[in-house]
Amino acid sequence: MLALTEMLRRKVQFSLVMAVVALIAYLVLMVTGLGLGLQEKAGTALLNLDGDYLAYADRSNLSVIRSRLTDAQVADIAAAPGVEAATPIGYVAAVVEYGDDETATAALIGVDPGSFAEPRPIDGGPLTGPDQVLIDRSWASLGGTEVGDSIALPVGFATREFMVVGIVDQGSFFFQPAIYLDRSAWQDVSYQGAADQTPAASIVVLRGSGLDGARGEGWVAVTKQTGFDNIEGVAAQQSTVNALRYMGLLIGAMVIGVFFYVLTIQKVALLGILKAIGASGWFLAGQSLLQVFIISVAGAGIAVGLALLTEATVLASDAVPIAFTPGAMLSTAVAVAVSGVLGAALSIRQVTSIDPIVAMQPQ
Repeated sequence: MLALTEMLRRKVQFSLVMAVVALIAYLVLMVTGLGLGLQEKAGTALLNLDGDYLAYADRSNLSVIRSRLTDAQVADIAAAPGVEAATPIGYVAAVVEYGDDETATAALIGVDPGSFAEPRPIDGGPLTGPDQVLIDRSWASLGGTEVGDSIALPVGFATREFMVVGIVDQGSFFFQPAIYLDRSAWQDVSYQGAADQTPAASIVVLRGSGLDGARGEGWVAVTKQTGFDNIEGVAAQQSTVNALRYMGLLIGAMVIGVFFYVLTIQKVALLGILKAIGASGWFLAGQSLLQVFIISVAGAGIAVGLALLTEATVLASDAVPIAFTPGAMLSTAVAVAVSGVLGAALSIRQVTSIDPIVAMQPQ
């Protein structure tokens, strides 16, 4: 085949552009992985809650941090039409010590033991008392905490010891590892004011149907995805990542387009000869497109291999928030191939418009 024959005869040129495409695709993959990793850190614990909807205080602007619900509001939410099951949860951030003079911020999440909001442990058992906690595996790896260890959580100006009874794999909450405790204990940890001023919960997790946008006295319900999208900084963060991703694809399209345009200019006379002996413009354009497709797919394949290698070595720890999924890798590879073909459109037009007589004049 004409396209493959040319590529074999000009290995150096095509190998160089393939390497450039691979590096660009690798950059786009890493940016995509960074976006997915930051998304996981932002609030996968919220998305992984075993419910369909979330109810917030109506003046919280769908912020878990600012949402505070009373006992009456929690009861009103649970009794709303379309609600099949409801369970309140609380959230507060706290600085927790995990080693000698070593501290980190954790998301303390208050749940009702036995409710569907309590995550299932992958090690140990569930909550059975107010002095017990479940820790996410990210916190366990941070401080080497194991089932049976104690954690001191701040209560006012003092601390209170809690026993770790289980480890869960629920994800992060607002870029913080999560620690789950009894909701009554969460109230003690979070608020030390008058009892009648202590919120019952931050939000309520709901199961049911048709609850998106449901409202009541001082509360509003939305889907979990809407709640996640309204986490502070998530929208701006994803917009930035997407802008970088699209810029990388644009650069890739320009590189491929320029390479094949220059290559077409160099072989105008040869293309003219091929046209003169009967090759159609569309046949030659198809051969050029095949070369673009091979270069793009091969470069994307190399980039996927590099990304997997990076994940297994440099990114083996949780220090860098990058995550890869098969869907993200496939979509990036397809996007690189498509952008390459689009970038080569100018050279394809040049091929189809070649006049054999004019092209062969220098010969």
